[in-house]
Amino acid sequence: MRFAPHATLDVMMITTIQYGDNLIYLLCRERRWTVIDPGSARAVVFALEKHGATLEQILITHPHGDHTAGVAMLKKQYACPVAGPPGDYGVDHVRHDGEIFRSAGTVIHVLGVPGHTDHDLAYYLSAQEAVFTGDTLFAAGCGRVIRGGMQTLWRSLARLQSLPDSTLVYGGHDYTLDNLEFAAVMFPHHDAIRERLDTARRLIDNGRSCLPSTIAEEKRTNPFLLCRDLEAFRRLRTRKDGW
Repeated sequence: MRFAPHATLDVMMITTIQYGDNLIYLLCRERRWTVIDPGSARAVVFALEKHGATLEQILITHPHGDHTAGVAMLKKQYACPVAGPPGDYGVDHVRHDGEIFRSAGTVIHVLGVPGHTDHDLAYYLSAQEAVFTGDTLFAAGCGRVIRGGMQTLWRSLARLQSLPDSTLVYGGHDYTLDNLEFAAVMFPHHDAIRERLDTARRLIDNGRSCLPSTIAEEKRTNPFLLCRDLEAFRRLRTRKDGW
């Protein structure tokens, strides 16, 4: 379990908790925080108690258990509301594409980005230039198509890459090295992918994180965003499923 705070353009801090290959995010302002995708309650409670903070809200990108396992315990302990897509995980407020709300003192835009599931959501913080993409978009990768369909995921990825290039990308898992190794095999003559892979290896060897990435970096080196059409995307995503 690893904690990594990231300064933003606002006084709010974004803290990453790595739990296995899952990534849990805390939006930290003063002593009332918001958590995104708490796959582990214990990891979140540890961070809260360490800083004398409490939870204002729980946000969910999609209702898979590795993103929601900590919801029940956190909701009981902190009496905080749960917001996200529909699902059987204790949601109090179902969020929909286009909604705007405030949490942790900042404005959050809800983006519908289905494809991994039927109802994936991303949370875009314009003031912090950050987007939390769940399992739709990863560093150098994207999620498997479980329920939403290839065309649906293709459109969702196009929507995310239309965000400003400077936007920081916080995905739901850290598969960065594996994704880049796959990308290097699929695009063997792509210099930017090879350079990003080399950089990632150096960072990991030195105990440092490769994350977050940016929309610009994903547009330049994410193999799924380099696909020119849906059929190419479909073939590549199928190849990655068997990687």
